[in-house]
Amino acid sequence: QPKIQLASALPLGFSSRAEMMDIWLKEDCEISKLRADLQSMLPGGIQILSIEQADDSAPALQTQVVSAEYEVTIPAELASALDGKLAALLESGSLPRERRGKQYDLRPLIEELTLTPSPPPERERGAEGGVRVKFRLTPRAGATGRPEEVLAQLDIPAEAARIERTHLIFQG
Repeated sequence: QPKIQLASALPLGFSSRAEMMDIWLKEDCEISKLRADLQSMLPGGIQILSIEQADDSAPALQTQVVSAEYEVTIPAELASALDGKLAALLESGSLPRERRGKQYDLRPLIEELTLTPSPPPERERGAEGGVRVKFRLTPRAGATGRPEEVLAQLDIPAEAARIERTHLIFQG
């Protein structure tokens, strides 16, 4: 049985193009064979892009995540005055929030929040209409920036948006 640890757990209902994980194996094996074996067990649509062997003394990926980028598609009917809402949110000095009975400030967890241009051609086919916003959120001690909380600040229900993590950023 391998020991597997995701770099950053993804909430239910989100999609991703950027999942990374540490896997510890009891025995060494050829990376190309491991990749083929793992790929054969995954459901269609999930693709292993690369596998790298790390030093056993290297820190776990989970401890190295400094931020995550998301692409959020907001239905056009909910995107009125979005430019102004984004500007107001970014100009806020503080965005007090509570999660599981703990108080924290959401504002310093938002590194970037911008409207994005139309989707690249490979993403257009079958994509739902709407406005796309790029979020870059960071974890801090005691709190992690979460897209659904940013959407709540914009008065947009998370269940109405399509949230996809596109990139994880690591230390060094």
